[in-house]
Amino acid sequence: MARAVEESGKIYMFAENYPYVAANQEMRRLYREGFVGKFTYGEGEYIHPSTIEGRLSISPGLQHWRNWIPSTYYCTHSLAPVMYITDTRPVTVNGFVIPRDHDDPEYALSVNRQDPASIIVCRMDNQALIKLAQVSMRGHGTHYRIHGNQGLMETVLGTNELRIRKEAFDNNGELIERRYLPEFPVHKEMASKATHGGGDFFTNYYFGEAIRENIQPYLDVYKGIDMSLVGILAYRSALEDGVPLRVPDFRNEAERQEYENDHWSPDPERAGPGQPFPSITGEVQPSVEALELANKVWSKNGYNVDTQ
Repeated sequence: MARAVEESGKIYMFAENYPYVAANQEMRRLYREGFVGKFTYGEGEYIHPSTIEGRLSISPGLQHWRNWIPSTYYCTHSLAPVMYITDTRPVTVNGFVIPRDHDDPEYALSVNRQDPASIIVCRMDNQALIKLAQVSMRGHGTHYRIHGNQGLMETVLGTNELRIRKEAFDNNGELIERRYLPEFPVHKEMASKATHGGGDFFTNYYFGEAIRENIQPYLDVYKGIDMSLVGILAYRSALEDGVPLRVPDFRNEAERQEYENDHWSPDPERAGPGQPFPSITGEVQPSVEALELANKVWSKNGYNVDTQ
């Protein structure tokens, strides 16, 4: 992909929306102004549980990617805001997967072949550490936290508020502890009406700017690849009990060549010797009851798909 973008001379944008919620845009502004100092530790969480019927309604067919993709691959909602706020990139990754719970009623009748959630730890290119959590655990919500050597910024879980703190000894004896509702930097009225906290508006806005003004959006092809590699390598790491793995930088052609014949994939359609299963527990086969429920939901929603 990096080669294709370079050869085309065109602009590529990774369509990720969570960096553009108001609190994350405000944290980027504060970080660039130096409020927290040097970035040392961060967290990104995207937790999105759903019912069996809810998952089936957006994933018709056993081969639909939502029915097998490892949860580590769904890391851009948690990772992209941290990268956007701090302008850092991941250089190593450790992955840990939370295995399927067969006592969970929302998975007992599921056709999903992957595990529900994961934790990823990354070392960034400025030596900061970040922890990412995703996807299907109880307790819907998103949360982002940025620690620096001079302060803290974090979203307040369950609200649209931002919390900032600076210790008195870092601020001439004056403690700063504040919670407030940040505003969008531009187009406030339109953004406030958009879904995903306004992120969907700005994803489209910056894509439009790329077309109208030939302006490269922040999430270019290289940052998109960085995030995608984290998801892939985190699953590799998880299968080796969390060993650290280096994240190659595909801005460099030599590193691309090192991986260009690497076809490792948990995609069931690529199953074979040396390929991993979508679950760290091994091969998962949906039950007869799960397949019957899937057929019922898919038919109800107008999908004509084969569960074989």
